[in-house]
Amino acid sequence: MRWIVPLLLSLAPLQALHAHDIGGLSYAYYSGGDGSSMSSGDWDDLRIAQSYYRAGSGPMLYVHQDGAGYVIRDPAILRQVEAIMAPQQELGRRQGILGDQQGELGRRQGALGREQGRLGAMMADARLRDLGELGRQQAELGRQQGELGRQQGELGRQQGLLGKEQGRLARLAQPKLRALVADAVRRGLAQRVD
Repeated sequence: MRWIVPLLLSLAPLQALHAHDIGGLSYAYYSGGDGSSMSSGDWDDLRIAQSYYRAGSGPMLYVHQDGAGYVIRDPAILRQVEAIMAPQQELGRRQGILGDQQGELGRRQGALGREQGRLGAMMADARLRDLGELGRQQAELGRQQGELGRQQGELGRQQGLLGKEQGRLARLAQPKLRALVADAVRRGLAQRVD
């Protein structure tokens, strides 16, 4: 369980990342100077998108579809992308809040674990008459750990539901995004990059 919280926190700036493309369309949308992004695609596409984002300035959409990569920086197109992505971004914000709560619970679980370790060491050196009290304290810490574990489980369940909703929203956004990219390519507003 301890590795889950750092993993979630390390992915928080991405807000949503799917390990596969949706319908042959991979994309990475960077909304501005803070580096936040929305993406769907594989890690290779994400690395390529990041390199184009770092090489330019301001918001950008990188798209890879049908074997071709495009960078779009046109403000009007990007505003439309922002509107398409808004529901996913809001959901990503909510996932981030849950991730923060999970992180806090993890820190509390760590503190309880350290206290349990301290009590365990004391029990090893304790006299017989002190063992009962130390055992009671250990039991209380165990009860608290159990409650925190229950809370972690509930937050994990909520994260799972939000993840499913994130996938549903991505599937809904995909045809809109595909049409927008086709329009940008047709109008010469998408720079082919591969």
